[in-house]
Amino acid sequence: MKNVKRALLEKVAKTAYETAKQEADSACLCFCYQPVMPQKVKEMKKKK
Repeated sequence: MKNVKRALLEKVAKTAYETAKQEADSACLCFCYQPVMPQKVKEMKKKK
């Protein structure tokens, strides 16, 4: 049971990391609100 729980938590963490990385390089689709991006996510932006 511990292995299943750990595997699930690792998958959730990986998904959250990949989502944050994707969101760092995109703008909000809503015209009225753009949430403040955390500094760690800003560091994930692709260098151009």
